[in-house]
Amino acid sequence: MAKDRSVKHSKEKRKETRDRSKKFHSVEMKLSTLPIYLFKLKDISSKGACFFIKEGSAILEHLKVGQILNMRYHSEEEIEPTTVFKSEIKHITKIEENSYKGHYLVGIKILKKQASDNLQDDTSSSSILQT
Repeated sequence: MAKDRSVKHSKEKRKETRDRSKKFHSVEMKLSTLPIYLFKLKDISSKGACFFIKEGSAILEHLKVGQILNMRYHSEEEIEPTTVFKSEIKHITKIEENSYKGHYLVGIKILKKQASDNLQDDTSSSSILQT
């Protein structure tokens, strides 16, 4: 019997105005045996942001709504170029139209700043995939 690898979708529920000019421009994450993934942030608010993942990407099979991850946020500021925040996956929404068709929009909520710069315990892979 084939394993069901379908992604569960949720409705987008934006309550805050989004601002593309906020401090962070990209985020990276590390999941188990996968390489580090780097995503360009979109629609940034004071408590969250979103990014796109191409349909068929291996990382989609490892993300789920409600999941809490340490994510490294990249800034253009020289004082603090990267910061690790505990973040929650709020929604994973399949895009059916426009130029992002064939992608998923992943909404994340920033929960709290982490004292450590580690993304996950398993950081043995040094390769980075940009999407």
